[in-house]
Amino acid sequence: MDFSLQSLNGFVSSLPGGETLWMVLMFIVVLSILVFFHELGHYLAARSVGVRVTAFSIGFGKELFGWNDKHGTRWKVALIPLGGFVQMFGDESLDELSEKDKKQAFLAKNVWQRIWVVFAGPLANFILAVVFLTGLMYSGEEVGSPTIGKIVEDTAAANVDLQEGDVILTIDGQGILSWSDVVAGIAASEGREMTFTVERDMQLVTLNVTPNVEERVNVMGEKVITPFLGVAPNGDTHIVDHTLGESVVLGVTKTYDLSARILGGIGKIVTGSVSTKNVGGPVMIAEIAGKAGSQGWYSLVMFMVIISINLGLINLFPIPVLDGGHLLFYFIEALRGKPLGEKTQEVGYRVGLGLIMMLMVLAIGNDIVRVFDKITSDDDVAIEVKK
Repeated sequence: MDFSLQSLNGFVSSLPGGETLWMVLMFIVVLSILVFFHELGHYLAARSVGVRVTAFSIGFGKELFGWNDKHGTRWKVALIPLGGFVQMFGDESLDELSEKDKKQAFLAKNVWQRIWVVFAGPLANFILAVVFLTGLMYSGEEVGSPTIGKIVEDTAAANVDLQEGDVILTIDGQGILSWSDVVAGIAASEGREMTFTVERDMQLVTLNVTPNVEERVNVMGEKVITPFLGVAPNGDTHIVDHTLGESVVLGVTKTYDLSARILGGIGKIVTGSVSTKNVGGPVMIAEIAGKAGSQGWYSLVMFMVIISINLGLINLFPIPVLDGGHLLFYFIEALRGKPLGEKTQEVGYRVGLGLIMMLMVLAIGNDIVRVFDKITSDDDVAIEVKK
């Protein structure tokens, strides 16, 4: 299966402008799948409470193609692949609707039914992440090998007998299956002495190692105090098999862990402890999607899991215009026993739209800076080569 995706990557990349074309292709595929399932959540929830759905669109703007189903829904694919929507009957006003039509209108449903319809979209993204992760775990979890590929000079690892090629088997008696286990074991030490068991030349070697506690910059650009040993992986991967039951449990727990980490990262950006330069737009997503797709199905599906969770979390933010903003208004309505006034809701939507526009400007601005930096860097390399 990896072969077919990588063969497609090779073919597309061989075309004029192939690298860019591949990134665009992967971007459209990833976003379309995730948007489809998000909107499918809204659609199925709406149908479950008797709301008629008039349109289900992947993309915005001019319709490229579509069809009508027997329930009166127009399913279509539109020109601009940057999202999608589900249009529900009677979602703006109940005026001039007959009593028969009101039975199928969104606004005629009670507040808890409307909450269910709105919440089902983000919920579908989390369910999709669980399903994808379960499938990956059951097909064989691809993990980084716990084999040392490099010893960093002037570090704790360089001062003991750890060597390149050592396979780390245990840390303080805990079995090590992947490089992420190594990273977690070092972090858990909090700087105290650890006992490593490694395999070297078919023999077991036991070593006592004390990592240095240093201030370092993590992937988010945040300065953190952390134990640092000074070892790097060799880059190899291997497959860990799981039963179906284990795969389901891992699918749920990994979705939860990723959600917590992503939410924590978003929180740090909002509070300013992490630079807003980490916010990316369509260009950044396309670049990462292209790289993931070129590495095979496993990497591409993992990337889709991360984006799906992001999509679910961001849509739950209590910002009017997003699903979370609608949920906020509906919960207030449930507590008050009546909806907020139209003027209050209108102000809320304007504020929400302003926040979304600011976020889009920030993301696209960062994309432009990244592209400019890449072009400048490529020009510098070309100049050096000519010299």
